[in-house]
Parts: sequence; structure tokens; C-alpha cells
Amino acid sequence: MKKLFTVLLLSLSFFHCLLSQQPARAWQNEIIIRLKEGVQVQDFIRHTDNRTAAFPSLKLKKALSPNLQIYLIENLGDDNPEATLASLRARPEVLFAQPNSPIQFRETTPNDPAFSSQWDMVRIGLPKVWDVTTGGRTYNGDTIVVAVLDKGFDLGNDEFQGNIWVNRGEIPGNLKDDDNNGYTDDIYGWNFRDSSPFFNKEGHGTWVTGIIGAKGNNNIGVAGVNWNVKMMFLAVEFQDEVIGAFNYALEQRKMYNESNGGKGAFVVVTNGSFGIDGASCESPDYAGWAAMYDVMGAAGILSVAATANENWDVDEVGDMPTSCPSEYLITVTNTDSNDVKAPNAGFGKNTIDLAAPGAGTTTTNTQNEIREGFSGTSSACPHVAGAVALLYSVPCHDLDSLALTQPAAAALLLKKAILESAFPVSNLKDKTLTGGRLDVYESMKYLHAYCIGTTSERQAGNFAQIYFGQKGIVNIFPNPVSGTVNIEYSNLDFSTLQIKFYNALGQEIRLPVEAVIAPFEKQQITLDVSNWPTGTYMVNVFDKSQKISRKFVKF
Repeated sequence: MKKLFTVLLLSLSFFHCLLSQQPARAWQNEIIIRLKEGVQVQDFIRHTDNRTAAFPSLKLKKALSPNLQIYLIENLGDDNPEATLASLRARPEVLFAQPNSPIQFRETTPNDPAFSSQWDMVRIGLPKVWDVTTGGRTYNGDTIVVAVLDKGFDLGNDEFQGNIWVNRGEIPGNLKDDDNNGYTDDIYGWNFRDSSPFFNKEGHGTWVTGIIGAKGNNNIGVAGVNWNVKMMFLAVEFQDEVIGAFNYALEQRKMYNESNGGKGAFVVVTNGSFGIDGASCESPDYAGWAAMYDVMGAAGILSVAATANENWDVDEVGDMPTSCPSEYLITVTNTDSNDVKAPNAGFGKNTIDLAAPGAGTTTTNTQNEIREGFSGTSSACPHVAGAVALLYSVPCHDLDSLALTQPAAAALLLKKAILESAFPVSNLKDKTLTGGRLDVYESMKYLHAYCIGTTSERQAGNFAQIYFGQKGIVNIFPNPVSGTVNIEYSNLDFSTLQIKFYNALGQEIRLPVEAVIAPFEKQQITLDVSNWPTGTYMVNVFDKSQKISRKFVKF
């Protein structure tokens, strides 16, 4: 038996090698045609072959839809494909003729030379998100800001240029507090460690910042979660400085909210890749720090915190701040390239929300160098903070309006989009609240479903299941119908769904409709059925395992 298995395995491997060595498909010579009812495709090809002056030799490759008379043909030895196509289109037997072509798989990969080492960005689905947005502004044009708290930063790094927040209320270098916020010349934030507008050049903060917002697609270095974003720098080392930094970001966001964007900054998230091992958020020793999360959340600011770099249960041992219960706090542990929790990363079924890549990531470094092997929950945390900022930039008017009119509700929606969409990881079950790892692409799908959902679907919270739970028909309205009918549909992903239409006799009455599910566009087609005969019609979606049907009545 073992020898037989070996022989079979070698045979399969040899067959696979043969397949992989097949020449590339010559699709440039292929044409898709649809013939009129009653026209036999072989007769049509023979007839065209007899007209040697007008056509090259045609060959039937396959029947694509025999019932609809759609076929794939190949024109052999044709030096003028455009002329052949035009001649076919002019034939009375032909309803349409089109060139064949490959489809494009829509993922956007940056040209940054070190991106090939950034497995973490691919793992959390960012190339597919970048095809929709690369960050920077909301759909309505608000500039998105991330407040980064760390010991110091290399503000001169080439990867940060254009992505650094600038306080427009300050005049650089005049040694005055122009905006009367208590900080003089706070152009890029504030160094709370030294009570200064200048920052120490520290590695850790530079590594973290690169993950959040290293300029993407600029032909140098790496790409951040956000190719475009504004990062507010806040240097801290002690609790009092953390509270001061949080308050700085809070005041900027409050000014923005109260001035309708005329002053302040649209700060949506803070990143805190730091903490205190074994501490309890309930202790009065951390009351001031702990209180800031809810206050910031009320203004629309989420906070993301890294848990301990120790293999212990935070539910039992404690950790500051990841043991804090604030609903505006997202707590993060660390996974490796195999989606396994890092052996030196904290966990907690009730305290730690989810994991993110953080073992051996590649990011920015001081002196315009590349930092390879950045590991720990400090590396995992900015992936989530960056994701929050990126998701605020999706093209959804309702999300933008919510962020400005009900900022706390918008913050909670973003948190839910991240937690509800976490990719399930078996070794995180019972070790995190979600049992999963950050998946920004799935989070974007969640927001898409929210944005196209009805008010009742949003209130029920079932919009993601409705629009991405399965292939099918969500709704047909009006029903019965006399003129125009609307058909809402669902699928498992952003893709194209084929919808077919049949009368009561089971006859297909029109060409199938290619229903495209495009990000943040309604999953709906509208058909004019005013000329259809009175009767009952079936709308069918074909899945691999089942036929999904809904009917409507034409009167």
C-alpha cells in the first residue's frame, strides 16, 4: 500500500509538472459569439469558411451557453482580428461578437521595494482594501488623524513626509502659543517627556509609526497600513504624560467636532504600544489613565492598546491598560506568520479582543533604514490602530455623517466592524474575545453591508449576514409589478453574480444579468418588465450546491 501511494504521488506530481509547463493560452485569437435562435453553430462556421475572402478559418472551441446560443470560437491564422470581429458583427446570424480577454483580480500592490517582506499586510487583507482606499481622507473630505503615543520618533524619515499632522493653529518657530492650548509651537504634536515641541529620535516609536502610516507606493522602503494619513506625535514615558497626551488628542478632536471641522483635528484613534505588566485597571493607582478612554470615546476617538509580552492570562494576572473595560478600547495580542499566538504574548478570553500580526514584521527605522524582525504586541497594536484609520476612509456617506453628528456611535461601529470580522484562528479560541485575528478586508465588507443596508437592517444588526451570508436574492420589489422591478441580491464576496429569468413554463426569457457587487455600491439591479406578458416569473441564482429562486408576478 505504501509503495502504491508513493507511485500515485509521483504520478500526480509528474502530471502537475506537465500542466505547469503548458504554453500560455492564446486568448487573443478567441471570440465569443451569440447566434440567433435556430442557427446551428457548425453550419455557421462551415458557411464562413466557404467565404474565404471575408473570413479566416474559424474553429469551435466550446459551447458557453447552448440554450442561449453563446459559443467560444477561435480564428486561426488571422492577421487582422479587428476586421474579423467587424465582419462577424455584420453577419445577420450573429446577435453579438466580442473578443475574449482575461479578467483582472483586483488587488493593489505597492511598489515599495521592501513590501515583499511585509507578510503581515497581506495576511490582514490589505491589498484588496487598497484597491478601494489607501486612506487619508473620509468620503466627505475630512483629514483622518492618528495620535501615536511613544517615547520618540524620527520625524525626518522620508517615509513619513506628507503623513505628519500639522497644527494649523500654530505659527512655526515664533515661540508663541498661537492657538492658546497651553503648548508653544506644537506643530506636530508634543513631547510630554521633555515639555518640548521637539522629539527624541527613538527606534520603537519609529517602528510603530511605520506600520500605521509609512507612505505607500512611493518606490522607497515599506508601505504602512495607510499609504496616506496624518499622524500626530505625542512622546510619553510616565502615566501623567500618557494622560496629558490623551487629553491633547481629545481637545483637538473636541475642537474639530464643535467647529464643524474649522479648528482642531479629526483624531479617530490613538495607538498605545505600551503598558504595565500585571496591573489592574480597577486599581486606584491607574484611575486617571483608565478614565481617559471613555472620555475620548465620547468625542469619537477609539484607543488601541498592546497587551503584555508574557504568556499569561490577563483575565487572571491583570494588565494595564488591556484589563480596562472601556467599550472604546481595543486590546490586542500578537500572532506570527502561521497565525499562531506568539509564545510570549498575553491572552484573555474576556480582556483581549483579538490578535494581529506582530512576530517578525518589517517596518521603518531611524536614519531612513528598514527595521526587520520587529516583534511583540507593540508590533501587533499599530496594525489595528492603522486599520481603524483606514476604514474611516471608505467611500460611505452615512459613515462620514455618523462620525460628525454622532462621533461616539461611529467609533463603536468601527470597533464592531473590526471585532465582528476577525478571522477565526483555532489557537486563539477561548484566549481572546473574538477567537480571531485582524482581517481588514472583512471589516471593509462589514462596513459595506452597513452602508447599503436599510435602517431596519442596521437596527437589527444583521446587515452583514443579509448581504454577504450566501448567494441569493434578498428582496424583489414592487411585487406584483407592472413596470420596473428592483432585485436586491447577496453573495459571499465582492464579485459578479449571474441571475437568470424564467417564465412559468421554465423557459429562459432573456439574457442572464451579470450582477456586480462593487464596494459601497447598492447590490441591486433594476429591470423594465413593462413589455413582459402577464404571469409569474422566477428569478434564479445558481450556486455550486443549490439553485436559489424567488418569484414575482407581472400584471
